[in-house]
Amino acid sequence: MKFVFLCDAVYLKGDLEAFANKNFPSEHSLTVMTAEEFLQAKRFPEGTFAIFAERFTWQKNFSLFRYFGLLPVLEVLPLAVVSRSRRQEPLKGRAAAKNNEFYINPSATTEEISAQLTKFVAAPPQSFSYPRGVAKA
Repeated sequence: MKFVFLCDAVYLKGDLEAFANKNFPSEHSLTVMTAEEFLQAKRFPEGTFAIFAERFTWQKNFSLFRYFGLLPVLEVLPLAVVSRSRRQEPLKGRAAAKNNEFYINPSATTEEISAQLTKFVAAPPQSFSYPRGVAKA
């Protein structure tokens, strides 16, 4: 399956870099995309199953995504949060989805990530509406 990891280059170091380059299971495809690349492309690569969003990248860029009308693109794919934090706080724009987000620890081993992906693929989070987002039917 194809996944996109939305992570700005400034945060892609240490365990996040290991998550994206070494620890992500080889039976799946992971494309790293910065917020700037997403803002320019206005879409994700064809065949993307879900988005992994690095917490700080999402928090910093959510207002830009909303301003440029990209929320409908983000609303159609399941979202998992990749975060080092042990506290699971809702992402900006997703307060109503507080207990329904899927969290992935970037320092997990390949086997642990594979088990988490299997669980995520089997039951992806429900579809959400963002505040002030306009989803096209």
